[in-house]
Amino acid sequence: MIVSLGFIRSNSQVVVRELNWNLNTIESRVIDVTDLPDQNLQGLFIQDNEHYSSLVNLLEKEKAFYPIIDARAESLSLSAFEGLPAQQFRDQYQKILNRWTIHQNFSSLENIWQITTHLRNLWKKDRLSFFEELWYWMKRNLGSTDLTILFNDVAKTEEKDENNERKERPKLVQTLLSGTKKGNFHQGTAKEKELMQTYVDKFHDVFEVTEFNGAKGQFVATAQIERSPMIFMARTVQLNQLQRTLLAALFNGLQQ
Repeated sequence: MIVSLGFIRSNSQVVVRELNWNLNTIESRVIDVTDLPDQNLQGLFIQDNEHYSSLVNLLEKEKAFYPIIDARAESLSLSAFEGLPAQQFRDQYQKILNRWTIHQNFSSLENIWQITTHLRNLWKKDRLSFFEELWYWMKRNLGSTDLTILFNDVAKTEEKDENNERKERPKLVQTLLSGTKKGNFHQGTAKEKELMQTYVDKFHDVFEVTEFNGAKGQFVATAQIERSPMIFMARTVQLNQLQRTLLAALFNGLQQ
């Protein structure tokens, strides 16, 4: 798992530091501010109000994906950020992650009825949009660096009938919605079909966390809606009771 934090150095540059969570190593680089939309950051520090004012349009869009933090409130300067050793980097990230997810979780709890109603309507009318919105919602509320949703889908294939004529027939396939900052749809392969079979005994529950390893940042859960199974795989270092309860409440609401 790679954790990335940024610090705005000027109106045109951002220092990005990336921690390999398992190897406990850090790499640093400098990017152009205009490249921020392409970065999978988990937090961005800003120290100078003038920088924020000059970049406000860009940062207003970015804050939907990760927290933008006043470095002064953290008593963190640019030089201190650039010199953070791995353990202090971890501690800083976990503090940021905890605040971010608690904010997202309580916001979701306050609006859980509207969220479930909206997703339930999408489930009936537009399945792809349902999974897109569910992907973004889960990623924010888990605070994960990436997320994959694996689900069954129906594709039209051409097959020859008994008269040797080509006919379109529906075929059950697996589809993935996967990504870091943004999710993209991909056609599954034999590997994903086998994975669905591996977890077949878990799909009797509405929602179940089947694996969580904070040390490795591994999260796996299963769910089903109207007998349609799905598997969630993410990288995140925390999963508290509030998050578990919120996820269970959402999927229970989607059954109604």
